[in-house]
Amino acid sequence: MAITSLNHSSMCSCTWLQSSAPPPLPPLRVCCYSSTQLSVHKTLTHIHSSGVIASLRANSAELALKAARDALSGGISVLEIVMSTPGVFEVVLQQLVQEHPATTLGVGTVLNVEDAKNAINAGAKFLMSPAMVKDIMVDAQCGEVLYIPGVMTPTEILSAYDSGAKIVKVYPVSALGGIRYILHSRGLFITSQWLLLRA
Repeated sequence: MAITSLNHSSMCSCTWLQSSAPPPLPPLRVCCYSSTQLSVHKTLTHIHSSGVIASLRANSAELALKAARDALSGGISVLEIVMSTPGVFEVVLQQLVQEHPATTLGVGTVLNVEDAKNAINAGAKFLMSPAMVKDIMVDAQCGEVLYIPGVMTPTEILSAYDSGAKIVKVYPVSALGGIRYILHSRGLFITSQWLLLRA
């Protein structure tokens, strides 16, 4: 059995175990849960205490920065910047992280691992998708960034939970009946405290 270790940060080491005997087994990922999970827990706690994730979509980086600054000065403490915003990584997110290091900033509509890595490198504390992107979910298990996958049905909610999601985004909840759908869904998962309403 070969053991390969990959360090994602100085605090967490992820290991893949792979059998060399036929038939070949798929890699098994084993991760530590030290300071990396503390970062995720801190982000999750901040989201829950905030009660809202403000979502920002703008046609220019300048407009996005102005709107974000206004929202943050107005009391918003958790802000998602949507991927379609021009300069989302290199201009908007990096600047806001420098100006507001204690704020929980994230990137939304993340659909692939490359964009997830760019968001993390720019300082995102959470990633959000309109659906569950399995490759991002796998990478998030060893990362310091909270991943919030999008779900629609009870089956998708359970699948996301079984895959390691700590919180989900019900999307598009307005098309499903809004708060009534959330209330009925919460009844199915009464022991879970991790449903996130997103219209």
